[in-house]
Amino acid sequence: MLLVVCWLAAAQTVCARKPAVCFDLPYTLERGKYVVTVETAAGPRRFAFDTGASKTCISERLSRELGLAASGRGTSGDFEGHRHAITYVRVPYLRMGEATYSDRQVIVLPDSSYIFRCLGFDGIAGSDLLRGFVVRMPNADSTITLAGDLRQLGGFRCRGGARIHFAGNAPVIAARVGCGKSRMKTYMKFDTGSGALFDCRYDECRAMIEKGILREVRRTEGHSGNLGWTNRSVVGEAVRGVIPEFGLAGNTLAGMPLEVTHGGHSKLGCGVFRWGTVVIDYPGRRFWLLPHAEPPGPPDVSVSGVTVALDGGRLVVGQVWDETLADRVAPGDRIVFLGTVDVSRVDPCAVIRGEIRGDKPQMTVERKDGTRVTVPVKRMK
Repeated sequence: MLLVVCWLAAAQTVCARKPAVCFDLPYTLERGKYVVTVETAAGPRRFAFDTGASKTCISERLSRELGLAASGRGTSGDFEGHRHAITYVRVPYLRMGEATYSDRQVIVLPDSSYIFRCLGFDGIAGSDLLRGFVVRMPNADSTITLAGDLRQLGGFRCRGGARIHFAGNAPVIAARVGCGKSRMKTYMKFDTGSGALFDCRYDECRAMIEKGILREVRRTEGHSGNLGWTNRSVVGEAVRGVIPEFGLAGNTLAGMPLEVTHGGHSKLGCGVFRWGTVVIDYPGRRFWLLPHAEPPGPPDVSVSGVTVALDGGRLVVGQVWDETLADRVAPGDRIVFLGTVDVSRVDPCAVIRGEIRGDKPQMTVERKDGTRVTVPVKRMK
């Protein structure tokens, strides 16, 4: 009897440490980022909700406001593989919705990072804050649900789903991709910090091409339009294509667009929300995609014939997909006009915030020999 009483007391103590909370966290959608409010000792702050980030990050500015001293140093990479020195600090208090965190180690990223300088965020809420929760997003009322137990969500049959592996704290899931009789499995981070669909690791992309799975393949070279927190884009081979069948958590998504990434992980971004709502059971290591009642139309797979990129704070030609322009402009050529809008001395933040737009479907670039040329810019199917 004494053993039973002791066991019950121990069980009650464990349950008391982790109440079965369930709450809705409001978000705003800003330039493809899900933004939530996180309470700090310095007041409420704006954080990007980023499941692809293994560890929570704050800006140098917020670290100074909180009066935090460095607790360690190291290096960290952005999703395209660029690495940079970082500092760790311990934050005494964070509160996200009804979840409270104390003495949490976080990464301090430089204020010069465009995510802070241009988008006005104070931090990135990473998956380390979510490991004890089941996450459902996005809800129709612009909230993200965090629950202590899967049963608190209800409303769906929780059989099946995809098994979650972890890269650090970030969830990694498998998809089965195919075309006709050709099939293969590929793994990717589920990354709510990305507004894209499927960014595929280069070697995996090459395997899909060799197996005849990737269709409508396009290749070129140049600057990627993707910027990590280091403000750097990848320069190298670019590949785009379409995966006819993308099997994810019991669903078959038709016509999944693919873009190559040169980082260490493939990633599935928030573009998947066009097909349904996602449930991530961190403790139970399961992932579900709950399809919408009405299936969406096919994704847009078009691309601009000439893309725009940032390089060293300047606007440059990123990639040239229109073969008729390949002998007229090249990646890295400086863009001086978008239509008739002078962008030769533009603030990079204005570009990232979408405040700089051309008034005509053309651009004028200054080539490496100093000559200027105006070329049309159109979408290519």
